[in-house]
Amino acid sequence: MKFKKVSFLFFIIILLSGFAYSPQKNINLKCLSAVVIDQDSGRILYSKNENSLLPMASTTKIMTAIVAIERGNLKDTVTISSRASSIKGSVVGYKKDEKLSLEELLYGLMMRSGNDAAIAIAEHISGSVEEFSKLMTDKAFEIGAYDTSFKSPHGLDMENHYTTAKDLAKITAYAMKNETFAKISSTKEIDSGESGKFTRSYNNINKFLYQYPNSDGVKTGSTGKAGKCFVASVKNPYGRYICVVLNSSDRWNDAKKLADYAEKNYKYIKILSRDELIKSFKVYGGEKKYIAGKIEKDLYIPVTEDEINSIKMEVYAPSVIFSPVKENEILGNVVVYAKDTAVGKYPIISDMEVKRKNFAENLKEMMKRMANIK
Repeated sequence: MKFKKVSFLFFIIILLSGFAYSPQKNINLKCLSAVVIDQDSGRILYSKNENSLLPMASTTKIMTAIVAIERGNLKDTVTISSRASSIKGSVVGYKKDEKLSLEELLYGLMMRSGNDAAIAIAEHISGSVEEFSKLMTDKAFEIGAYDTSFKSPHGLDMENHYTTAKDLAKITAYAMKNETFAKISSTKEIDSGESGKFTRSYNNINKFLYQYPNSDGVKTGSTGKAGKCFVASVKNPYGRYICVVLNSSDRWNDAKKLADYAEKNYKYIKILSRDELIKSFKVYGGEKKYIAGKIEKDLYIPVTEDEINSIKMEVYAPSVIFSPVKENEILGNVVVYAKDTAVGKYPIISDMEVKRKNFAENLKEMMKRMANIK
C-alpha cells in the first residue's frame, strides 16, 4: 500500500528568553551507559553509550511487572513454590505454599525488588520461568526494544540476559503509561490494595523517590556483572523524563544529572491540539464514508533554543482505509522533525467506530453506481 506524505512547517511563537544555551557535551556521569528521554515522543535528550549491550540486574523487573499486569488479574491468588521461596539475592521472604494476591506480589517485586516475587509471578502467568521469559522478550520486540533479551524475570546474572540503556528507556516509557504500573512504581509505603489487606507492609527501596522533586519511579538493580543500575521517572508539566543508568558508581547522582540536564537544556513547545483534525480518511465498505484522524492528547515536544525555527511535521498515513474500523484504532503516524532529524513519532487514531456494511447494503450501493454509469 502506498503512503501519502504531507509536510508543512509550523511557525511557533514562544518566549525565547526561557531557553538555555546549546546543550553541554559532557555531564561527567559515573556509569558505563545512560540515557534520558522524553516519555511521549521518545526523543533522546542526552545519552552515553546508549546502544551498548549490558546486563541490567533487577531493572529487569520493569518488564516482569508490565507483562504480569497485562496478562494477569490483580486479585488472582498465587501460591509460592519451592523454587520461588529458595531463590537467592534480594527477596521479600515469601514462604513455600504461602498464598498471596498477584497485586501484593507486584508491590513486593517493584518496591522490595523481590526475586521470590518475580519467580512466583512468572510461574503463575506462564507456568514456568522459562516460558515467562520468552513473553518478556516478545514484549520487548513489540515495544521496539530490539536489542534486549530476557532469560529470567528477576535479573540475576545469566548468559544472554541483556539490554541497552535506550531499550530500557523505551520499555519504561511504555510501562509508565499503564496506570497500575505507574501507581505501583511510585508508591513509598503500602499494606493493602485493591485485592484487600496484604500479608506484609512494604516500603520502597528506591531512594530517588525521596530525594528528587517530582520523582515517581521506577526501579533499582545491582549484581556483580551489572553493577549498580537505576531507572528513574521524573514528572514535568508535559509528561515525564525517563532516565536510565547502567553500571554506575554513583547511580543516584547520575540520575539527578540526567534529569537536571533535560530540564535545563530543553523546553516544551506545543505541536498539535487534541481536537485538531490531522487527516480525513475515506472508508471503503463501511457504514460511514469518511472518518477523522486525530491524536490522543495535546502534543508537546522538547526542543533546544537553536531548533525552534526548524520544527516541522509530516503525516504518514494511507490514502484510504477499509472497514471495519475501531474507535481509537491507529491509522498512521505524525512524525516531528527538528533540523531534518526525526525527534518524535505519535500515532494518529480514529475518532469513531465504523462498522462494515452488510451484503445487501453493499449490493444496493453497487447497483446504484451502475445505474449512474452513462
